[in-house]
Amino acid sequence: MQSILLLLSVIFFAVGPMTYIISSLKGNTKPHRMTRFILAFVLTLNFISILASKGNLGAEVFAGVNCLQGLVIFGLSLWRGMGGKSIFDWACLGIAMIGIIGWKLSGDPIIGVWFSVFADIVAYLPAFVKTYHHPKTESPWYYLFAGLSALSSLVAYKLEAVSIFQIYIILCCGIMICLIYRTSLLKRIK
Repeated sequence: MQSILLLLSVIFFAVGPMTYIISSLKGNTKPHRMTRFILAFVLTLNFISILASKGNLGAEVFAGVNCLQGLVIFGLSLWRGMGGKSIFDWACLGIAMIGIIGWKLSGDPIIGVWFSVFADIVAYLPAFVKTYHHPKTESPWYYLFAGLSALSSLVAYKLEAVSIFQIYIILCCGIMICLIYRTSLLKRIK
């Protein structure tokens, strides 16, 4: 069962960003520039760290593909995205950088994961605000597949301290999906 869950996680992980990239190219999705810049930076730093620590080939490939997807989506955000210029966006960049610095300086892998989650949460704040005001500028498929990928990998193993990253991804994706469908959900409630 564990192998099946991990395979599902990888499939969802691969499909999600492709749906986002295609939707962005079509002009349906408009990624938030600052969010995508911070995430691309974190993913690149993660990839370089794994290469420098001579991680296993699987970790290097996974981090490399994740980094490439992050850079492509950031590039698309420059062309097809929105936001990234407000004081709030720049404040989030500054706060996220504190998390990134803490992650790199911690020396403790568990504390590093917590700092990484902190930086990611702050990176997503501008996207949350943008999606609240413009829900049709985001692709629910990306967040559905990312959430399912994290959930599959979370269920495959017992909960540990590092599971916080998968839990964070699931919550973040859930928030984005709720924001995307907020107006539809509110109409159904009324």
